[in-house]
Amino acid sequence: MTPRPHARMRRAAAAPLIVAVGLVALAGCDPRPLFYFLQPWEPTVAAPYKGSLKGKRVVVLTHAAAGTQNDFLALDRDLAREFGNILREKVKKIDLVSQKKVWDWVDGHPNWTDPAEAAEAFEADLVIFLEIEAFQVQDPHSPGLLEGTAKTHIQAVSLDYPKNSKGKPITDQEKESKVVYDDYCDTTFPIRGPIPAESGTSRNAFKNKFLQVVAAEVSWHFVEHAPEDAIQDARVGTR
Repeated sequence: MTPRPHARMRRAAAAPLIVAVGLVALAGCDPRPLFYFLQPWEPTVAAPYKGSLKGKRVVVLTHAAAGTQNDFLALDRDLAREFGNILREKVKKIDLVSQKKVWDWVDGHPNWTDPAEAAEAFEADLVIFLEIEAFQVQDPHSPGLLEGTAKTHIQAVSLDYPKNSKGKPITDQEKESKVVYDDYCDTTFPIRGPIPAESGTSRNAFKNKFLQVVAAEVSWHFVEHAPEDAIQDARVGTR
């Protein structure tokens, strides 16, 4: 007799589970890791910033503290470029203001003090302000070794209309700025320890690789990432 459809469906659904349990029994191991890999989704680490960048007009503003820029020219602009590229790749429909326009504005407003000024200039919803407080690729006490350490202050400043008691924007009033996220990112590269400077890696190549790592770790404050992304790729070029 032909089996009924729902009976076939039950057997089909149970088949993978039976195979998995059989493999566990044969291996005599803890079944929990196996069930983890049988999950139909990829686990991710959520970003601590709880707002959404999707569909938002965003300005990325960077600044390198005194001392860091002297050693690496255009460090702030390099970080803005790397960080912006990640946002374009990871965030759907983000309207990221051209970095050239941002730097033209910075050059024309050397005395700016509040990131909200950039938001107003570009009619943006959010400004992500990254201040590089420390950045070095060598420990002064170990001149023969390459090791990157950086500290980045991260702020997100929103610009929006005030809201009434029902949460609706009051559009006949001026927009207000508000710091909606404030945190720090400390980065060390490579995590496993420094590498000899005579290993064939130039100081500039190491700096470029380290800057990519800094930009990636800073981006995790705004976009989710896979747990394995935290495993650093320590391969560095020679230029």
